[in-house]
Amino acid sequence: MNDNEIKEAVTCAIRHIGTGVYSSGKIQIYLMNKGYDESVSIAAVKELVNTGYIDDRRASRKVLAVRTGKKQESRQYIFQRLLEAGIPSDCADDVIAELESDVDTCTQLFIANFGTGSKTDYYDREEEFIKLAQLRGYGVETSRTAFRMFLDSAS
Repeated sequence: MNDNEIKEAVTCAIRHIGTGVYSSGKIQIYLMNKGYDESVSIAAVKELVNTGYIDDRRASRKVLAVRTGKKQESRQYIFQRLLEAGIPSDCADDVIAELESDVDTCTQLFIANFGTGSKTDYYDREEEFIKLAQLRGYGVETSRTAFRMFLDSAS
């Protein structure tokens, strides 16, 4: 590995990134797929992170933006999505720590999917609510607590 290889890899990554938002992990994989050695890819990504060209927190926000409202997911599911998006685990930990609690986001999931109608309309549908929450990574206890909070917000 020499400085010219790293500079070439940095230039290749910048051309690929353009005005998009990519995580450090995705760019490292991209460079390796382009034939750069792992050590060169790591060094190039490190340089791009240090100069601010790659920002894993910004890339995390891009992932989070898709997982709101009707697509809301638990903190555990979102953490996995961040890792899959190439976000380093320490950054993913920090991002997850800043999110609202699972009970609050599960309540928001219910509101987004079922609106705020009459309480009596929802009592018989508790299992439907719980099933949706479980599909999004929420535990049963969290789902039931969120369901009660949802009922409290209904008119």
